[in-house]
Amino acid sequence: MKFFNLQFLYIRNLKFLSITATVFILIIIVNTNIFAQSEKIISDSDSTISNQKDGSTDFIPLSQFTYADHRRYTMDGSLPRLTTKIKPATMAILGGVYLGAIVFLHIHQQNAWWSGQRGNFHFEEDWMSALQVDKAGHSFGGYFTSYVMSEGLMASGFSWKDATLWGSVFGLAYQTYVETEDGFATEWGFSPSDWYFDALGPLFFLSQHYVPALQNITPKWQYVPSEWTGEPIIGRVRTFIDDYNSSTFWWSVNVYNILPDNLKKYWLPWLNIAVGYGADAVDVKADPNGPPDQLSERRYVIGLDYNLIKLLPDGGSFWNWFRQTLDFIKFPAPAIEFSPSNTKFKLLYPFRINLGNISF
Repeated sequence: MKFFNLQFLYIRNLKFLSITATVFILIIIVNTNIFAQSEKIISDSDSTISNQKDGSTDFIPLSQFTYADHRRYTMDGSLPRLTTKIKPATMAILGGVYLGAIVFLHIHQQNAWWSGQRGNFHFEEDWMSALQVDKAGHSFGGYFTSYVMSEGLMASGFSWKDATLWGSVFGLAYQTYVETEDGFATEWGFSPSDWYFDALGPLFFLSQHYVPALQNITPKWQYVPSEWTGEPIIGRVRTFIDDYNSSTFWWSVNVYNILPDNLKKYWLPWLNIAVGYGADAVDVKADPNGPPDQLSERRYVIGLDYNLIKLLPDGGSFWNWFRQTLDFIKFPAPAIEFSPSNTKFKLLYPFRINLGNISF
């Protein structure tokens, strides 16, 4: 009977994952068909496209290549093409760089998680793991991987639309590969809820391309080792990827963009408001025989954030792209943290600053 239950659980999860993946692919196909024509519109009055070497109308006009109402940048500073025309040399170089990064991450994860953990593939739900902070990490990882992949594809000659589509597909594919490797681990398995959040990140990235209002929400990651902030240190071998005590995942809102025009003058264009989520004392065991997260508690944070694209100065092509990419990292700023045990104000979250008897 136990074997039958395991088989039933395997089939049920496999079917559900297949249905979810099918829905994701259908959304991509529908979006591609609906919006394909809209992205072919070219503004004849826009002369800024002349910065392309051939001066043709094969590229998206500068006025249309925007994100949250500000200019978007590519790796080499060029505008993306309206239709895909692959650059073999560039694609080969960037493909090699990406492949090297994937191999590096595989070795890193192999040493940290999978070494000595090989068994038969199986599903194992871990919804309560790390109080769901890991789920926020899966979502951000899928989103950021999709962004990095799409940037490389645009530099390789893919159109903006195609690069966004395939960047999202590759982002989900990489996250699925990692989750599949977990499925062969003897102490855990392929977690369906992890995969759902793996898919959420690429899906949000894809949706932002077609729903401009969503561009006013930027996922961000903040990593500060917990020993720097006086918080409990994770009680196992850790990596920067899964050190949840040291990570906070944020959603930064571009307040200036969503304010009515008559109120914009009262708000700094580079100042955002962000909400964050994290946990303390993950995998810290007071009782070695107790559950891994027996001392853990959630933390919810609301604070100020910087829009680095508007705050940092313009520069060369690569600098502008780097500044754009750096904006996915959350830097210390004033914030209020709420947790079951107390409420804290920190001037430069997550750091604690002590001035005499005053701590903030």
